[in-house]
Amino acid sequence: MSDSIRKFAAAFQSIGWRLLVISSFLFLMVFFLARITWHLAHWGQKQDLDSFSEILDTNLQSAALSSPTSSDFEPLTKDKFEQMKDGVHTVGEWEQNRHFRQAPMLDQLSLPPVAERLPLNPLVIYPPDQNGPYGGQWQRYGTSAPDVGIFRARLAYDGLVRWGPMAQQILPNLAVKWKVSDQGRTYTFWLRQEVHWSDGRLFSVDDILFWYNHVIQNPQLTPTTPREFQRDGVPMIVEKVADHIVRFKFVSPYGLFLKALASGRSYPMVEYPAHYLKQFHPDFVSVEKLTDLAKKRSFDFWYQLFEDRADWQNPEIPRLWPWILKVAPPAQQIVFERNPYYWKVDGAGNQLPYIDQMLFQIYDAQIINLKAMNGEIGMQGRHLQFDNYPKFKANSQSRGYSVRQWISSGGGQALALNLNHKDPVLRSIFSDRRFRQALSLAIDRRELNEIAFFGIGKACQISPPPISPFYSPAYENAYTEFDPSTANLLLDDMGLKRRKKDDIRLRPDGQPLHIRIEIASVFLGTPMFELIARQWTEIGVKTELKLEARQLFYTRKSALLHDVGVWGSADELIPVMDPRWFFPYSEESIQGIGYARWFQSNRLKGIEPPLEIKECMRLYQQIEKTPESSEQIRLFKQIIDLNQKNLWIIGTVGRIPSIFIVKETFRNVPQIAVSGWIFRTPGSTAPECYAIDNSS
Repeated sequence: MSDSIRKFAAAFQSIGWRLLVISSFLFLMVFFLARITWHLAHWGQKQDLDSFSEILDTNLQSAALSSPTSSDFEPLTKDKFEQMKDGVHTVGEWEQNRHFRQAPMLDQLSLPPVAERLPLNPLVIYPPDQNGPYGGQWQRYGTSAPDVGIFRARLAYDGLVRWGPMAQQILPNLAVKWKVSDQGRTYTFWLRQEVHWSDGRLFSVDDILFWYNHVIQNPQLTPTTPREFQRDGVPMIVEKVADHIVRFKFVSPYGLFLKALASGRSYPMVEYPAHYLKQFHPDFVSVEKLTDLAKKRSFDFWYQLFEDRADWQNPEIPRLWPWILKVAPPAQQIVFERNPYYWKVDGAGNQLPYIDQMLFQIYDAQIINLKAMNGEIGMQGRHLQFDNYPKFKANSQSRGYSVRQWISSGGGQALALNLNHKDPVLRSIFSDRRFRQALSLAIDRRELNEIAFFGIGKACQISPPPISPFYSPAYENAYTEFDPSTANLLLDDMGLKRRKKDDIRLRPDGQPLHIRIEIASVFLGTPMFELIARQWTEIGVKTELKLEARQLFYTRKSALLHDVGVWGSADELIPVMDPRWFFPYSEESIQGIGYARWFQSNRLKGIEPPLEIKECMRLYQQIEKTPESSEQIRLFKQIIDLNQKNLWIIGTVGRIPSIFIVKETFRNVPQIAVSGWIFRTPGSTAPECYAIDNSS
């Protein structure tokens, strides 16, 4: 018996060693293949860079490349802005007979007639240039698959309502009309009748109810109800009045709800087709069955499966978008193709969109910029670097594209001192307004402007632009003059004495005053911040620049570990929608995330802020309850006045236009529009009416 056991053990040990050797060999093979693939990919991108550089160098040299001047970028006044009414699309309602036309690529498909695929009352888009023609492929680029996912926000942007292209009005979209009643507590929307999902099934209020009752109110899918869908801690009520009429009710007035819907809160509520997603939800299928389905797709929980099936990368889920996903990641070329059931037409009854396909390829930002210079972009502004503007212009004529300058709704880049710093000494220094004022006065914005923006920008704080009804020239210019003498006097007055051996000031605890400007790697150009670090060091505040991966930057700011964070502006044209830079409003308010948590949690979490920040919060809560725009403006200007006094955020240089590359064959792309996140640019310019015309 013992001999048998020994033989079995020896055989088992031999098999074990063989399996170990085989598995180790397979692991090494996979590892080396992965490394080879990685190096080949980077080698390929390097070849692209080298070949692009060779191709473009000739054009740049022959074009006598020169820097742009202020004459290339005329300052935009409010009067001039208000005269810009032409050159953008308009919308209307279909009131003619039901004679419609479809794209030729749909003629070969087995589909119901186009009149049956369109709603009873399709939305009419009147293009700025021309109707059609149909066809063509729109080439775009992204830096990753998640980056391509911006499609749903910026290129589909199909919710109940939309911002107009000049960000001055809210336009009908899936909703034909709406009514605000009960002093802003109740919002009723009339939807287009017989809109179809991309699989041909009817869309109705029931789909919105599915989103609200089974997604927003399910704690595993939505742990916290978004602020926009509640008032005073009480979630809104969503009612079905009819198949095409939906009503939202709040316990107290909510004056910003319509703007919130236009600013991105209404397209998620129409992205959950109930007839498709019920099969992945435990309110309709047993948890046991869903768990089995989840495990087959390598998920642990049902809600992971649900989120995967609802994600934009799932080509099976029906959509209301103009283009629907046909080739999903990880393909090198991601493809969106026209939705045969899209619910908009032009004034002649041609079903939109005009363009057949939208293509995305994945490259890093440097190559995307080179491809733009080489004329390989259809229409795109994302990832284009402003410091490449002269090169874009130099190549535009030979490569067949134009460079459009759209109006930026923001105010530049913010330097945010961490008012909730973990270090109590730094926290005390940062909380003294004299310190923030001194740092602002120590910045030579004229030099920054020349280095980063060819001198065409404007020294300003993070403030509403002149075209905004919230504009405050006093705050725009507060502490923006270069005055190191006054800066030094302010620091001296704080008792921050200089150390003789290196001229660096000392903290109250005797340690040298040393801070870091922390910047995420998404900001590709750092010379401006290197210059700021040098200028702050010159007034005795030893400053270093620390470039971090985006994930590390977010981790540090969430833990309140950063000294000075850098991020972009937040559509200050209409600051009531995202007031992150005017008081600690959200996790993106990197000047006071602890204070923001106190505000967002209704005083249950976070750090209690000082009185003047509390006053900003009180004023904003009053704005949220105010339906009248004029009163919202009056109240927010009080918040701006408090910012002018305290300078919680330090601005640099702003009023820089957003640049877009547009192929010469593209039609119906505005020469000028307002660009900003809350307006979901270029979604607000109706990309579904863009067309490709090769006839001229």
